[in-house]
Amino acid sequence: MKRLIIATAVVALAACAEPATEEATPVAEETTAPAANEGPGTFEVTYADGSVGTVTTTEEGTFTAILGDETGSGTVTEQDGKLCFDPEGDDPEQPTRCWTNSEVGEDGSWTSTSDDGETVTVRPAPSA
Repeated sequence: MKRLIIATAVVALAACAEPATEEATPVAEETTAPAANEGPGTFEVTYADGSVGTVTTTEEGTFTAILGDETGSGTVTEQDGKLCFDPEGDDPEQPTRCWTNSEVGEDGSWTSTSDDGETVTVRPAPSA
């Protein structure tokens, strides 16, 4: 279950990032899509051992994580530029974890590193 919380935290980081506010430009309209590692969505999380989980985040600040036959959920917030995932319940084995995302690579993936040093690779989940 601890790994599931890790997956959830990484996705929550991506989901809780606040979109930047843009000011109107009178010269020309320019639309910039959010970076792949910002905003709600469904993401694949790959661990150092090669296992892969899925994390889905919402605009409301919630997440659901699936790793193998385990499922977890909770809330995600942004704190000091990090995404922090707080699993439901009071299980001391599943504390709130905060993650820092790297820039998005050419392949659309990025790394996310927890405060305790664990690093995972994250990418948007392929469409079904």
